Amino acid sequence: MRLIHTFLFLTLGLSAALAQAPKAGKPTPLSDEVRKLLLEARDMRVKQRYTDALEKLDAAEKLAPNVADIYALRGDIYLAPRRRDFDLALPQFEKAAQLQPESPLPKFNLAEYYFVKHDFTTALQSFTKLTTDYPKLPMMIRHLVHYKRALCELMLGHRPAADQIIAENFTFMDDTPAYYFSKAAISFSTGDPNKGNEWIKRGVAVFKAPSCEPYYDAFKELRWVPDLDFAPPTDAPKKP
Repeated sequence: MRLIHTFLFLTLGLSAALAQAPKAGKPTPLSDEVRKLLLEARDMRVKQRYTDALEKLDAAEKLAPNVADIYALRGDIYLAPRRRDFDLALPQFEKAAQLQPESPLPKFNLAEYYFVKHDFTTALQSFTKLTTDYPKLPMMIRHLVHYKRALCELMLGHRPAADQIIAENFTFMDDTPAYYFSKAAISFSTGDPNKGNEWIKRGVAVFKAPSCEPYYDAFKELRWVPDLDFAPPTDAPKKP
């Protein structure tokens, strides 16, 4: 099964932005045409039709240049496997954050950008700032943020700090798979992939696959598990 990238999962899968866009501090309803273009672009991105998706986003931007999701999704496409154009992606995520200064989702995407870039120091700082700036994040997002903090600590060689994050934030009774995937991360980071895969199987057995996707996605980024998303896209990448 193809796994949805974390950017796409958080930015478009959670949803308030497809119903409204921030402008001058007030929500502005999207037109049906812009909404349709965003949904089409999202679906094309999932199908790896990147060029077509970018054309839809360009059309949406001409109609509604202050919609943060346009830039968030465009940045996600620039970071898609086999593209990974960090120079093009960063301004898109920064633009989305500028348009939604009160929302944690664009800030998560910026932190995720640095995680994907393997700048774990900056990613850790960004994820940690999210936890202090938004102490009441919904559990689904909060657990992902702490999970990414733990992964960054592991990649930086800070095992005790990672253990502390996991112990303070996750239990096997949680409503997210964070506990299981954190245990898997410890196993992968200590050179025990068999045990890591066992923890993944336990998590998937307890939670449905969509809930596990963003957690497993992180393992792909760290090359701890095979990444089928790195197959060539169905259309050739083309810069604007």
